[in-house]
Amino acid sequence: MFRQLTAAALATLALAACEPTATATPDEPFSTVPTGDYVLFNIGGDVLSVRHTTMTISPTQISGRTGCNSFAAPISGTPPEIVVGDIQTAGRTCRWSAQENAFFNALRAANRITYEDGVMRIAGGPDTLTFEYGRLASRDGIIGRNLNPNANTATETVTPTPVSATAAAVSPVESAVQ
Repeated sequence: MFRQLTAAALATLALAACEPTATATPDEPFSTVPTGDYVLFNIGGDVLSVRHTTMTISPTQISGRTGCNSFAAPISGTPPEIVVGDIQTAGRTCRWSAQENAFFNALRAANRITYEDGVMRIAGGPDTLTFEYGRLASRDGIIGRNLNPNANTATETVTPTPVSATAAAVSPVESAVQ
């Protein structure tokens, strides 16, 4: 019985350590929204089948990558209010340009930001952006292999690092988006 209680207590502590903490401090603009890395998984209620848009948020700016471009923009306001300034991007087009355009349009219209249970929402226009706290597993890993659709795949190769001799013998799984 004591072992079960100890195991349950340790599991609870381990899970709690994964969740970022945001303590309310009136002097800090992002005291209710943890700064750091996020991955976009929903635009306007539509769950994204390809999750490659990332965003890093700090008290004065947002930056990140979409499937086509990197971006950066100044932000201001005190949550739940947010004001997104001019979004700087290279403006390249690719097969995910429609998703990227929906993302940027929603950011431009945003006026509200909230965070609860590991999920950040940026809203204000017709589409709400929903992010999970954290990072993509790897930009060069098996799932994220083709994050740059503009790259010439004939000349660009990704060599996976084998974990063991067994893993080296197994051919890599191709991404569903290639």
